[in-house]
Amino acid sequence: MKLSQLLSAIGADCPQNTDITALTCDSREVVPGALFVALEGANVDGRAYISDALERGAAAVVCRSPLPEGVPGVAVDDPRAALALLAAEFYGHPEKALTLIAVTGTKGKTTTAHMLRGILTAAGHKTGMIGTLGAYIGREPLRSTPNTTPEPVALHRTLRQMADAGCTHVVMEVSSQAMKLNRVHGITFAAALFLNLSPDHIGTAEHADFGEYRACKAALFRQCRLAVGNADDPNWPAMAAQLPASAPIATFGFGGASDVRGLSAAPDPDRPLCTRLNVEGAPPYAIPLPGRFNAADALAAIAICRALDVPDGAVRAGLARTSVPGRAQRYPAPAPYSVVIDYAHNGASFDAILSALAEHHPRRIILVFGAGGDRPKMRRRDMALAAVRWADYAVLTEDNPRSEPAADICNHISAALGDFPHETVLDRRAAICRALDLAGPGDAVALLGKGHERYIEENGVRRPFSEWAVLDAYFMQR
Repeated sequence: MKLSQLLSAIGADCPQNTDITALTCDSREVVPGALFVALEGANVDGRAYISDALERGAAAVVCRSPLPEGVPGVAVDDPRAALALLAAEFYGHPEKALTLIAVTGTKGKTTTAHMLRGILTAAGHKTGMIGTLGAYIGREPLRSTPNTTPEPVALHRTLRQMADAGCTHVVMEVSSQAMKLNRVHGITFAAALFLNLSPDHIGTAEHADFGEYRACKAALFRQCRLAVGNADDPNWPAMAAQLPASAPIATFGFGGASDVRGLSAAPDPDRPLCTRLNVEGAPPYAIPLPGRFNAADALAAIAICRALDVPDGAVRAGLARTSVPGRAQRYPAPAPYSVVIDYAHNGASFDAILSALAEHHPRRIILVFGAGGDRPKMRRRDMALAAVRWADYAVLTEDNPRSEPAADICNHISAALGDFPHETVLDRRAAICRALDLAGPGDAVALLGKGHERYIEENGVRRPFSEWAVLDAYFMQR
C-alpha cells in the first residue's frame, strides 16, 4: 500500500509515494518499509523509539506533534485514534464485511461471548470470537490475545483473517480500557450488549475513578446501530444516553420493566451444576452452568439474539452446548466430591460462583485461592468476606503475585478471614493437593482465581502452570 493512500485515512496529505510493507506501534517489530506509529503509554513514550524504528528500516512515522525534524511522516493530535484508522485502512476495512457484536460489562463478558458464538453457529453463521481467551474462528483458536480487546493492528489483522475465512459474524468482548485507549476507534458495531457495571479496574494504569470507568464503558454505545442493556443495572441509563438517536433499544432483566424478562433461575434437578432459566412467554432454557449470574448472561444472550432476529431454536441449541474454559468449569473428578475451576478474582465474582455452588447443597465448600499482586488491596478483603459467607474452609496460596511477596498477600487475606477456618500453602500445586486431600463425599472443591490462565506471574516472569494438569496428575496417582 502507498503511504499517501494509508495516510489519507487520517486526513493527512502526503506527497511521498513510498510503498508501506507493514504497520506497527512496536519498534521491535519494524521491518524495512514499515510505518511506525509512536504511542504514549502509561510508563513509556513511543517517541523515544523513533530513532530505533528508523534504524530498523521504517519508511515513515506517525506521532504526536511535533514530528522530529528530518523524520518522514506526519504529526497528529491523537496517535492512538490515528493508529485505529490506519489499521483499518491497511487491512482493507474488514470490519465492513462483518456483522460485529460487542459485549461489555464488568462481569460476564467471556461467558456471554461464548454463548453468542454457540448460538450464531447453531443458526448457520460462520462466527469469529475475540476476547479474554483469545481469537477464534468457530471453536478453532487463531491466537492468544494479551488484552481482552486487542490493540488496533492485531485487531484489524484478526478481523481480516476472519473475513477471508468466510466469517459473517464476529462476537467481541470490548473492555473499558479498549475504549479509553481508542482500540476500536472508527468501528461501527451492528449491536452492543451491556451486562452490568460495578467498581473494578480502578487504580494505577487503569481508571482514575468509577466515573471515568463508567464513561469509558458508555462511550461504546456511540458506536453501535442497535443496543441491548440490563434494565436491572442502575448504570444502564448512562449507557443508553450515548446511543445515536436512530439506534433501537431493547432491555432484559429479572425485574418488571424489561423487554425480555427472566422469571426465575434455579438449579436443574436433573443435571448437577446446571441451571434452568425461565423467561416470560417461552419454555425453560437449559443452561449447562451453575448460578443466577450465568443465567443472567444467558438472558442477555437471548435478548440480543431476539433483537437480531436469530431463531429461538438456534438460541436453545447454542446455550445448551455452552462451555467456557475456566468459568464455572467442572473437572471430571473420579471422586465422591466435585471440583470446579473458576476465574473469580474479586468479591463480586466470589459471591457469584460460591452462591451458585451453595445452591446445590454440598456438604462443605473448600476453597483454594489467593489474590493478584499490584492490584487494589480491597479485593483481598472482599474475597475473604465472600469466603466467610459461603464456604467452610480455605487454603490460601499464590495467584499472580507479580512484584509483591505471595506470603504478604496471603497474610492480608488471612487477616480479613479472621477466625474462619483456613491455612496457607504458598505453592499452588501443593495447595490444590491439600484441598483435595481434605475433601470427602458430597464436598465441593473450588479453585478460584486462575481459571483459563496457564501461568503464574511473579517478578515479571510467567512460569507455566495449569490447574487442569495438576488435577490430572493428582488423580492419576490415586
